[in-house]
Amino acid sequence: MTFVSRLILVAVVSVTAAVVAVAVIAFSASDRVGEEIERARVANLLGTLRASTEANLSIGLLLDQISLLQPRIEREKAGDPSILAIDIFNSAGRAIYSTDRSVIGEEVSPDWVKRLGDDNQWAAAERGDTVFGTRFENDLGVAGGISVTVSDEARSARADRLGLDLLIRTGVLSLAASIAAIIAAVAFVHVLTRPFDRVAKVLRGEGGSTGDDGGLAPLAEATVKSWRDAEARVDRGLGQLGALDDAA
Repeated sequence: MTFVSRLILVAVVSVTAAVVAVAVIAFSASDRVGEEIERARVANLLGTLRASTEANLSIGLLLDQISLLQPRIEREKAGDPSILAIDIFNSAGRAIYSTDRSVIGEEVSPDWVKRLGDDNQWAAAERGDTVFGTRFENDLGVAGGISVTVSDEARSARADRLGLDLLIRTGVLSLAASIAAIIAAVAFVHVLTRPFDRVAKVLRGEGGSTGDDGGLAPLAEATVKSWRDAEARVDRGLGQLGALDDAA
């Protein structure tokens, strides 16, 4: 492999590796930001539902008397296709309101009931989906909890679209960067080797120096002159030897 080929290979591999590294970092950052946005969106929904529920409980209503909660959670689910279900349950773990009306009156997951002891919002993975939840309180303490089940398929599909888009952009950018690297490498080699090419021409007697070859050109011209002087001396010597032979 020639020097030019090795230089081009190194340049192409370097720029491709740099572009791929940037794409991987961008994908990871975007996926992380998307997950944080989703968590923030669900956290806001949970906070809003909790505030509304506690406000109604504070005026003396029982949980099963807050009839506005059922249409509210159904509207929230209809407005966000990534939400699979929203459940509001009492402290005993029985669903009072749900976007899936068939589970109203049924017991929710025991894990959700255990998490009512934590005042912070929580998240748990269940059957490939993610459940976010929080508790709400009345004057007597913990009155129940709210859970929002979010599909992971939407996030996976978004990550797949992002990955495909980055893959295409990375390929195009890598190709463009590789072409630019090849051009730069060839130009660098041309600039680097041009003085030596001109010196080689001087030594072969194909042309003179252009004056921008630095200190190599005078050396090459001096070498050529010494060669010619040596050839002239040899020719004179041979001529003298021939003349001696003729005289003898």
